[in-house]
Amino acid sequence: MYKNKKEFVEDFSLKIEEFGHPRIYGQILGWLLICEPPHQSFSDLTENLGISKASVSNTTRMLLERQLIEKVRLEGERQIYFKLKKGSLIEFMEKQLQLTLDLESITAKGLKFAKEEKNIETDRLQKANDFHQFLAEQTKGLIENYKKESNL
Repeated sequence: MYKNKKEFVEDFSLKIEEFGHPRIYGQILGWLLICEPPHQSFSDLTENLGISKASVSNTTRMLLERQLIEKVRLEGERQIYFKLKKGSLIEFMEKQLQLTLDLESITAKGLKFAKEEKNIETDRLQKANDFHQFLAEQTKGLIENYKKESNL
């Protein structure tokens, strides 16, 4: 159990960092998962997360490009707010699925090449292809099931 929001954000950001993303990437995503209100200004992010303006600027741009967050404007206010984009987590998983499908295709072509060459051992490549094929099938099913259960 977390004692406060910052503990959650810290834990979340460390896990995101393990995936090769900057820690601040995870901090902003983690904060946007639990903050109130769900939209946060540039100042809100720097203040609540204790990170520099430059870091917020660079990271929000990256998150916007990857379509994980979006900009929002509130009526009567000049500043821009950021919030998680609706459906962004599913879109992220669909991109992961596409990556897996691409790897399955590449390993399938590699197998065809290796078999034509005849002097290339194909066991490792076959296992990689089998894995990516299995992972793609399972991931596709999970995404479809989640969408059905969530009425998306």
